[in-house]
Amino acid sequence: MNRFFLDSTRHNPAFCTANRRPDGSIYVNAKIVGMGYVLKREYLSAAIEALELHMRSGDEMLRRAGNAEEKASAMREYQREGLTLLSSHLYFEAEEAERRVDFTRMSTLELARDLPHSSKHTWQIVKENRSACVLYYRPPSVSFELHGTVEIVEKGDYCDFVNGVHNAFHYVPDEQRRTKWPVYLFTVEEVYDNGPGRDSFGKRIA
Repeated sequence: MNRFFLDSTRHNPAFCTANRRPDGSIYVNAKIVGMGYVLKREYLSAAIEALELHMRSGDEMLRRAGNAEEKASAMREYQREGLTLLSSHLYFEAEEAERRVDFTRMSTLELARDLPHSSKHTWQIVKENRSACVLYYRPPSVSFELHGTVEIVEKGDYCDFVNGVHNAFHYVPDEQRRTKWPVYLFTVEEVYDNGPGRDSFGKRIA
C-alpha cells in the first residue's frame, strides 16, 4: 500500500508559481500536474528512439483495427507496451536509477496553452518569473516541498523525451504529435520535509 501511495504522487503534485502585477501586487497560482524526473543527457537519445518507435507501432496497430472493439483492444495493447517501455527506459531499481536518472531535474507538460477556455495562468507567470515551488502530498502525513527554477523547453531532446513519455501511454495521433507540447523543466534547488514529524515541519533536507 505504501508503494501504491508513493507511486500515485507522480500525478498529484501542486505546481506553484507567482509573479508581480503592474500595480505591484503578487499574483499566486497553483495547479495539479503530472511531474517526474528526466534521464541524464547521455541516456536521452536511446529512450527517445524507443519511444518514437513505439508511437509509430501504435499508429500501425490502430490503422489495422477495424471496428470499435478492435480499436479498443489495440489501444489497450498500445498502453501495455508503453508501460513496459517506460519500465525499461525510465523506472528503475535504486542502483540503476542513480546511474541513469537526473534527480536534479523534473518535468511536466503545458497541456493547456492552446486551449481557448484555459486561464493559462502558469504559462503566463513562468514567462515572467522562473522561480517555482512543487508540493508533494501523500495522505495522511507525507509531504515534501521543492523549490527551484523553471525553464520552458519547446524543442530538443528534453522536449522530445517528455512528450514521448506522455504519449507512450496516452496515444496521440501522428498528425498531432508533430506539434509538441511545451515542457516545463524544473531544476530542484531546495527540498523541505513538510510532514508533521518532530524533526519535520519545513526542515530543509537537501
